[in-house]
Amino acid sequence: MNDFSNAFRNFVLATLLGLFLFILSLYFSSLIVTYAVYKQLSLDFALSTQPFNALYGLIIFWINNFQAINLEYDDYLIAKITGSILIPMFIIGFLTWKYKSAIYELRPYRKKESVHGDARWATEEDIKKANLRVKKGMLLGEDKKGYLVADGYQHTLLFAPTGSGKGVGFVIPNLLYWENSVVVHDIKLENYELTSGWRSKKGQEVFVWSPADPDGNTHCYNPIDWVSSKPGQMVDDVQKIASLIMPEKEFWNNETRSLFVGVVLYLIADKNKIKSFGEVVRTMRSDDVVYNLAVVLDTMGNEIHPVAYMNIAAFLQKADKERSGVISTMNSNLELWSNPLIDTATASSDFNVLEFKKKLTTVYVGLTPDNLKRLQPLMQVFYQQATEFLSRKLPSDNEPYGVMFMMDEFPTLGKMEQFMTGIAYFRGYHVRLFLIIQDTQQLKGIYEEHGMNSFLSNSTYRITFAANNYETANLISQLCGNKTVEQVSQNKPKFLDFNPASRSLSVSKTQRALLLPQEVINLPRDEQILLIESSPPIKSNKIKYYQDSFFKKRLLPPIPIPQQEPFDMEKLRAGFASNKDKGEQKNVDAQASNNNAQPQKVLTDDKKTHTEDTSDKMEDEVFN
Repeated sequence: MNDFSNAFRNFVLATLLGLFLFILSLYFSSLIVTYAVYKQLSLDFALSTQPFNALYGLIIFWINNFQAINLEYDDYLIAKITGSILIPMFIIGFLTWKYKSAIYELRPYRKKESVHGDARWATEEDIKKANLRVKKGMLLGEDKKGYLVADGYQHTLLFAPTGSGKGVGFVIPNLLYWENSVVVHDIKLENYELTSGWRSKKGQEVFVWSPADPDGNTHCYNPIDWVSSKPGQMVDDVQKIASLIMPEKEFWNNETRSLFVGVVLYLIADKNKIKSFGEVVRTMRSDDVVYNLAVVLDTMGNEIHPVAYMNIAAFLQKADKERSGVISTMNSNLELWSNPLIDTATASSDFNVLEFKKKLTTVYVGLTPDNLKRLQPLMQVFYQQATEFLSRKLPSDNEPYGVMFMMDEFPTLGKMEQFMTGIAYFRGYHVRLFLIIQDTQQLKGIYEEHGMNSFLSNSTYRITFAANNYETANLISQLCGNKTVEQVSQNKPKFLDFNPASRSLSVSKTQRALLLPQEVINLPRDEQILLIESSPPIKSNKIKYYQDSFFKKRLLPPIPIPQQEPFDMEKLRAGFASNKDKGEQKNVDAQASNNNAQPQKVLTDDKKTHTEDTSDKMEDEVFN
């Protein structure tokens, strides 16, 4: 309010100053006009003993008797009058514009400048200015006047140690409040149990992908299902998957990625094969994989993608020892998919990532703490592939919904380059990240200093509970800023010294953090700190859904989860056939694939010759 009062006062003074300058310019203009027209007459008047303000009376007299005055018209009269009026106005206006900064600094009413900082807690006016009183969006906390809700698709980073109430205060309330599509990293599936019923009741398609569930209770997701049908994009999609599974840059992994791409492209071309990672494992662990791949080139050389032919042929031409190393490395990287539970849960797809912006969808990604490390490669493939697909093109008119990724214990997923770089541009594609970490050390240990800074700088909302280490507490303290406080010091007299001169009291200004690191560590359990761009920090309360009637009435029984039967090959094939449809994009891709089939025909003759040479060579190696 003080800032507004100062601004209003300065505006009034500036207006009065402007009027004064305008009148002054008219005054000089009138003087110059009279001199330009009457020359010596006006000069004599100016030099006379009459008061200078008598010029006003003379001007008024001329105006009233303008018709009766005999003016000596000449060719320059109009120019003289026009110039006499405009020149003073121009000079005063130019000087005012040139020295506007100096004039602005002379304003009498201004905000008091603090010596050491002016950090403060946000007021209700600041909260409204930050647009946190909207009705729909993402919950950030609550205070005495209601929920703090952020609309839009800005990202959020939450510092919350284990057992601090992040589930009851953020994850569950948001899943009962957020109305758009959401993907939840749901360790132990506690969030599914409490929120899936409500989200299903609100018309959302709800899926639970729990690939390691011991009873096979899971929906299915197959990364290969979403590989494009376009020849060029197809290779790009498969290469990205290979890089996610085998990210290291060593020689064996480079060769293994090449073979993996070739085998996956071959499976896509073979109508009788299941397109899955499990099928890749079965292909590579067959009785004689070298001979079998040679037969593939010999029998399907005209049908498979040219890159598949090239990569498999390059593998077959290696020496026995080198081939053995490539096979061993590939089997090691794909060991996870030898598990029948994982194989079945990734052999088909029940949901379509490409439809998340068109249809309201909720996906709970479930896993148990003992599987966090083991399933890390699969989780990375899913999350990075999903965000990559969702950020390929800007939302169209038929994609009205956004997608939020609620990532609890985010660092346990390992380093995901797609998230570290994508957080800078996901917002434009209506993709929102809600990342939950324990402390800065946990994030820095995975993404290093520059990665942690990327997440911090691109998160519009940064929330912290009571910190569990000093580094995190110090970071929050620095982000809150410093304020200027008065420090009073008093010199006390010696015993039985009654001399008043020996007593002194001094007041000085010093710096203090708005919130000291120790105060961040000792933050009450029901409080939190919310840091927002271009706004003072907000001290607010955690939401407790189990004490809030608004959320308690939304706690409904969970939806049922289908049970999969591992190694039911007929069911896998049927599931694959029924889940290949990708909507409109799939049809477009298929048409583009037909239009781009010609390049494969051009290579047919060369490939036949190459196939025959390779086949002869393999027969010599196998049978001789």
